Order: sequence, then C-alpha cells, then structure tokens
Amino acid sequence: MGWWDNQHGNQLKISGIATFVSSSLTVMSAMQLMFLQDKSDFQEYTPASIVLIVIGVIGLAVSAPAFLNLNARAKSLGAIMSLKSTSELRKQKANGDEAARILGGRYEESWNSFLQEKGLKKR
Repeated sequence: MGWWDNQHGNQLKISGIATFVSSSLTVMSAMQLMFLQDKSDFQEYTPASIVLIVIGVIGLAVSAPAFLNLNARAKSLGAIMSLKSTSELRKQKANGDEAARILGGRYEESWNSFLQEKGLKKR
C-alpha cells in the first residue's frame, strides 16, 4: 500500500489543502508575472515566480481531480442522508455505501450510524 492509501479517511482534507495551496501559489505567481515584474523593486522575483507557477500548476493537476471527486462523494452522501423517504433511502443505499467506503473515517462512521438509526442496517 502506498502513502495515499494509508491516508484513508483523511484524503478529502489532504487533497483540499493541497488544492488550496497549489491554487494560491499559482494565483500569486501569476499576479507577480502579470502586474509586478515590470516594477523595478519586483524584477528579481520573476524567475522564482516562473518556477513557482509551474509547481503550482503541477500541484493543481495532481490534487484538484482527487479533491473534486472526493468532495462530490461527500456532498452526495450528505444529500442521501438528508432524504426523508425510507424507500428513497433504500434506493440510494448502494450509492451511499460506496461513497462512505471511499471517503472512510468519520464519513463511514456517520453513514453506518445513520443507517442503524433508520433501521436499514443491523447493529
């Protein structure tokens, strides 16, 4: 198992932080390159900005898809848990099981306790 697999349950948080940091790095570097590189006080930062924007874009390419996928699963799990109809819950139970299994951690615990509360899962 790799490092990412060992972080089961924390993957949404980690990918969210990595996406935020990468997008911030990309935006700040782009601001430097677009607006500040012509100012004499900031010309020395241009090479570093080029390197940092490349690192930021690579970070976004790696972290953003994982974050978007996991975030969509968390939102769908929340939407399923907000359903009032037991028949609709039974229809969506497989989707909720999959989302909770992939998200792991507290999402899986809250999903299992929700199912027990609704009588859809035995203790």
